[in-house]
Amino acid sequence: MKTQDERIRYVIQHKDGTFLNVRGERKSDFMTVDRWVNVEDVDAFLHGYYAPEKPEDYHAQPVRITYELEVSE
Repeated sequence: MKTQDERIRYVIQHKDGTFLNVRGERKSDFMTVDRWVNVEDVDAFLHGYYAPEKPEDYHAQPVRITYELEVSE
């Protein structure tokens, strides 16, 4: 039985190191912002209707997420 899995998700990071959520709020903690499944979705957001000012100052930053099933003995 598989008890561990890893996934790559993406967060939007500004060149100053802060992170952006979908409401346009800048956050210092990447755990408090939205995670995206792929880079194409991040790019679509950054160049879409709700894009932040100067979208060229942002990029998709990969985040590795590890899921581990806790099994009782």
